[in-house]
This record gives sequence, structure tokens and C-alpha cells, in this order.
Amino acid sequence: AAAAAAAAAASAIHPGKGLMTKLRKLSTLHTAHTMRHVSLFRSLGATSSGNAARRVAVQAQPSDADTGANGYSLRAVLAAGAVGAAAGIMTSHEDARWRQRVLPSQYMRTCCEAAPLSEGQKQLPDKLASIVGKEHVSRNVTLRGSMVGKGTALVVVNPGTLAEAVNALRECVAADVAIIPQGANTGLTGGSVPRDEGCDRPAVVINMRRLKKILPIGENGHQVLCFAGAGIFDLQQRLKNEFNRDSHSVLGSIFLNPSVAAGVAFGSGGTQIRKGPVFTERALFCRVTKDGGVELVDTLGIKGCNSESSLSLLEEKSSLTAEDLDPAASSRPASWPKYTEHITKYDGAVSRYNADTTGIDCNRSEGKVMILATIHDTHPLPTASKLVWVACKDFAMCNALKREVALNSPQCMAKSCEYLERQQFDVIDLAGRLLIKVIEVVGMNNVGSLWNLKLAIESLPIPFAGIICDKVLWWLNPVLPQSLPKPLMDLGRAYDHHMLVEFAEYSDGEVEKLEGLLQKFVDSQPAGSVGYHFCTSPHEVSRAMLFRFAVQPAFRTYCVGKGLQGLIIDYAMPKDFPEYQTLPEEHPVLKRCLCAHFGCNVFHESIMFGPEVDVHKAKKDIKRAIEVSGGKLPAEHGHGMDYAASNDAQARWMRMDPTNTMNPGIGGTSPYRHYANANASSYSQGCVPK
Repeated sequence: AAAAAAAAAASAIHPGKGLMTKLRKLSTLHTAHTMRHVSLFRSLGATSSGNAARRVAVQAQPSDADTGANGYSLRAVLAAGAVGAAAGIMTSHEDARWRQRVLPSQYMRTCCEAAPLSEGQKQLPDKLASIVGKEHVSRNVTLRGSMVGKGTALVVVNPGTLAEAVNALRECVAADVAIIPQGANTGLTGGSVPRDEGCDRPAVVINMRRLKKILPIGENGHQVLCFAGAGIFDLQQRLKNEFNRDSHSVLGSIFLNPSVAAGVAFGSGGTQIRKGPVFTERALFCRVTKDGGVELVDTLGIKGCNSESSLSLLEEKSSLTAEDLDPAASSRPASWPKYTEHITKYDGAVSRYNADTTGIDCNRSEGKVMILATIHDTHPLPTASKLVWVACKDFAMCNALKREVALNSPQCMAKSCEYLERQQFDVIDLAGRLLIKVIEVVGMNNVGSLWNLKLAIESLPIPFAGIICDKVLWWLNPVLPQSLPKPLMDLGRAYDHHMLVEFAEYSDGEVEKLEGLLQKFVDSQPAGSVGYHFCTSPHEVSRAMLFRFAVQPAFRTYCVGKGLQGLIIDYAMPKDFPEYQTLPEEHPVLKRCLCAHFGCNVFHESIMFGPEVDVHKAKKDIKRAIEVSGGKLPAEHGHGMDYAASNDAQARWMRMDPTNTMNPGIGGTSPYRHYANANASSYSQGCVPK
């Protein structure tokens, strides 16, 4: 096709008899009708271009001077060649250009490279199949993280019982592979999928999703034992329906049903400021010892059980009673102690962050141990609640409102307090409408399968696979009406700073008191500087909450739609930090979208750059600026392959996993056996040097 196009150009400039004669001969080389089609489409090399060429060839009307006895028209051949060449060049150039850009959910620089397999590694898939069944073992599986990361696992194994999980782990340790525990694969920093280079062993993923049993404790359900794969949405619904209680954790990504164990491994925070980050000192988990053994650690406190016997007992139970538990175990906390007092104290400490080393090993372990089951406190559901959208003229006013209203005291505080900056508001409106509508139509518990389908499409080895879904979302968004009801949309366009605050009746008169505090604050401000609207219908409440949850998917769709690079950073600022972080000036920002779990001063930055910006350098510089201001990062998304952990956090992980078998390379640690060549900061280009 390219040769034909070049010949056409040459003949247009210097029409020569000899050249034209040669091209005519070329057009009559194949006389059979079927062979003409094969020759033409092979020369075009692309289906789409070939279809265009077919239409050109059929529609052309050859003259006797330009056509052999049974050949194609010369003009048809030249036109088809030109179309094919142009389409091929444009497609190749555009696909290469997109692959060079950094998108908020596609780019991953640090991955694991499999060495030649040992005999034990070659036999491992069959050994795992003998434990869990062949249908629960998949070989050579390429997995993509929900936001970053992509790699191929030697095996993905899905145990169906606690004993299967432990035995599978033992076989993997014996085979000397890198082991990645995985839940729903909703992590945002690439720590739950294999890495294709930089590691000295093949990787095996132990997916715990089949271990989804939920065991309420006692008749009132004030505590619950969850197997590792139980989903937080499923847990929330069961507690609500059976006990009129709320779960320990509600995240912005709850519609994807992340696993309970992942929340423990990350110390996830979420939207509800009374609960604090996920934390428990009552757990059953495995760790790999320095001599290569697998040790079961049991702090659940079940009577008459050691670690091994707990496995079979828990499989047999459908619930637990107070008599099943050792009373001495009740002294160990199953949630963050006194978090409401901590969060309402206005000081220079951060509220929560991933590198906090508090608690037993399962907490914030990020895959360095394999969690089997955990016990968590549950929370009362409020008897009533009201959702209010508050809009302010500046950020300082939002901060004051948070302190005076949402975090008034440990006894009188909002259930949740979220923040959206105007540019973030606009991005959700322009790029999140279809997502919001889909969640509303199919239901929150059915979105996970659609999300997995999107990830599967993005993993296909074809041009534009990584962006086609978001391109379609971008093209379809303008077709749909605005997602927010008119009163909220009017506030969104009239003000630059927004808070979504939920007042809840946990004690008598609490909502009324919070409403009074809000009105008092508004009355104390200049007229027109604060506006608010109480969501009075289920539709308004649902749309407002879904609008907030659509932040990060909408950001990626916007970046793809506009052809921009994107960066997402998760961090916590000191509770008394009065403003949001200033960004380094040397990296030009096209759009800065800011949202926050505002009650905890945990921010999610979504930043857009032009194609010319080195996003990885910008990311490092921004992270340093945050730390200089007293911030901690990451706050709740986990270190994964995006953040270098602090020295204390890395030392803790190395102690709990001395052979570096579990999730090697996490948080900037060495990816090698026994942490060899442990120059953490140079390992990942995405991590901040220490």
C-alpha cells in the first residue's frame, strides 16, 4: 500500500510512460477473482483499511486504457493504496502517542520478571490443582490493576476454604515463588497484581475471593467475624438487614465490593469520620518465617482453639456466640480506639495514614502476610439522617465550617464530611454522567462485573484497547442530562468550594443541633458567601452521593477524552493545616481537581498535565512538597508500586516477612529474595527517594 501510494505521488509529479506501464502490469498480475481480493487485502494489511479499499475497488469504473483484461483499475489500486497507507500511518502514530502518555489508570513503570522455572515451579500448578480443584487454578494469567499495574502470574489460585488457602500458601513457599495475596483487585496503586520485570522469581496470585463467609457474633451483632474475601458492600447489607447495624468501613469504592481483608491490609479510611481507619487486633493470618516455613498466627480468641483447629471450626460455623469466645480476648480492640476524640482535636497531627505502624502485623501489612479472617466492631445505624450540600466562596470558609459544625465535639459531629473543588465538580459533570446512570440502573452490587469487563477490554493486545472504553464514555456523556438535580447544579456553578455533609441522629436531638450550628455559621458570614441545600428526596440523596463516588473514574475519562496526562495522589495533611497544598511551579498544571474526606483532612489530588510534562518527575516533586508541609502519603490507598514507604514501615514489613516471599517490592522495598540489593528508592521510578 505504501509503495502504491509512493508510485501515485511520483506519477502525479512526473507522469512517465514507463512507470505507468509498470503499474498497469502490476494491476493485472492476478486474473482470478478470488485471488484479486486476497492480493488486495494482503497489501492493505488492516481490516478497516481493507473495507475502505473494497468499496473503492467496487465503485471505481475502469477504462480500457487503465485496466488489463481481468485486472483492477489502476486508479482503484492507487486510491486503495493511498487510503491504506494513510490509515495505517495515522493509526500507528496515534496509538504510539497514547502509549507514551501517563493516564491515571493505565501506566505502570515497576513490574516482576520471571526467571527460568525450576522443577518445583513447573510442578506447582498441578500441586495447587490437587488442593483446590483444577477449575480454581489458572495458568499464565495477565492481570491489570484497577488503576495502575499489569503483569503475568505463573498461576492464579482460588482457595475455597481456609485450610486450602494455608496449604496453597505452603506449596507456593516451597516452590520459591513470589506470592501476592489478592481480594477484589480494586487497589489503586498496583500492589495486588504481578510485576513483569525487576523480580527474581515468577509470581503466584492467591485470590481469596471465594472465602466470603460472614459470622455475626452474638444476638445483637455488635461484632462480626469476616473471612478474607468477604465484600464490604455485602457485609454492610447483611448487618443492616439482620441487625440494623452498620459495618466497620464504608469506602468511596464500595460499589466495587472490596474485600474486608484488603481494608485491614491498607488501613482503609473511607467516608465516615466517626469510625476511623480499618483496624483490628483480632485476626487469623499466615506469615512466612525466616527458615521458609509458614506460621499461623491466631489472635481471634476462640475458646479451645489453636491456630490449626480454628480453621476447621470456623468452616463449620454459621454464627458465633459469646460463649465461643475467650473473655480475655475482648480486651483486644477490633476498631481504632477513641477515634472521635482524636479527629475532633484540632492539632498538628494527621488523622490517619498508610505508614502508621500501630497494631499487630495484619494491620497495614499490604500483602506481607496472608490474612484469613478478622473480627471487627460494628456500629449503630442512626435513627434519622439528613444530607446537606454546602457551597462556600473560599476554602478558608469551608475549613471554618468543618471545625465549627461537622467536627463540633466527639458527642456531636457529622457522619461524613466530603469536599469538592469547582474544577473537580466540572469534570464529574462532563465525564461522569454515564457512570452515575449505570450505577443507578444496575444497582451498586452489580457494578463490579461491569468494572471487570472494562479492565478486561483495556488489557487486550490491540491498538487503543487501553482507552477505547473511556473514549466511548466521553462521547456518550453529552447525550445524557446533568446528573445532579437543579438546586445542587445551581450551587455547583455559583460557587467554587463544596461540601457534602451528612447529619445523623446517633443520639436524641443530634441532627437538630447540627442544623442549628450550620444556620448559626451561615448567619455569621457575609450575605451570599455561603449557600446550602438539604436533599429532601431519595433521588436527590442518591444522585449527590453517586456524584461524589464518580470522582476518579470521571477524571480518567476526562483525561482520555481531552488527550491529557493524569496523576492521582492520595495524602493526609495535619488536622490544623489551614489550606490546600501548593504545587511546584515548574510543572505546568492544566487542571487541578481536588476532593477530600474533609473531616479527616485526607485529600485526593487529580491533576491534569499536557503531553509535554514529565509526569513521573512532577509526581516526585509534588510528593516532596506535601511531606515538607507536614503531610503523610499515602493516606489510605496503600503504597503499592506508587509510593516509597517510610523507613519504619519498611523495617516492619521486613520483620514480618524476612525472606521477602510475600508481595516483594511493595512500597519501594527490594523485589529480591531476602531483600538483596535493597536500594529501595532506586527500585521504583514511581516512588519518592528516601
